[in-house]
Amino acid sequence: MGNHIAAPALPASTSRNVPAPFDFNKLERCIDDSSCREVERLLYLEARLLDTEQFSEWMEQVLDPAIRYVVISRELRYRKERRYDAPTEMFLFNDDLTFLKARVDQFNSGMQWRTDPPERYRRLVTNVEVFLNGTDDELVVRSNVLAQRSRRAYEVDQFICCREDLVRRCPAGSLRLVQRRIDFDERSIAGRNLLLFL
Repeated sequence: MGNHIAAPALPASTSRNVPAPFDFNKLERCIDDSSCREVERLLYLEARLLDTEQFSEWMEQVLDPAIRYVVISRELRYRKERRYDAPTEMFLFNDDLTFLKARVDQFNSGMQWRTDPPERYRRLVTNVEVFLNGTDDELVVRSNVLAQRSRRAYEVDQFICCREDLVRRCPAGSLRLVQRRIDFDERSIAGRNLLLFL
């Protein structure tokens, strides 16, 4: 008999399941101007809250409790590559509300090394397209984001990505972000770190 101690079984959870990408060629465009403008206002509100480090307000005003926040990077193989069966996607983040809250709490604790001296952020949200999802209370949104982070006189990082969002109308009537899948263009992160919300 060895000294092997069996680890306790973890409860089954689907909170780490990765949302599949949307096939935008099969989705119907939203032509309701008021709905499209409402989605844009949500994305612009989010950019302002994140740029001004109002992360708790971001969680309260933008995120749905069922949020899934995933950041992927792709291995760009030759188009005719047939040697590998492994997926081309690598997951940089795969967070639910609990993980996002832990990241926000770490920032608010004052123990995060990158907050002093503070960083400055600017997020530009462009190419916003809104699609119907087959239900009255959900919309699918595709957008591009350029985020710039500046710190001191010489530390400037830029991050470019494509976002696929699922937004849902909450019982109070406003839209909330339920799912975000971020396609991060860089295979190797050129910036000093990816400690930001895209």
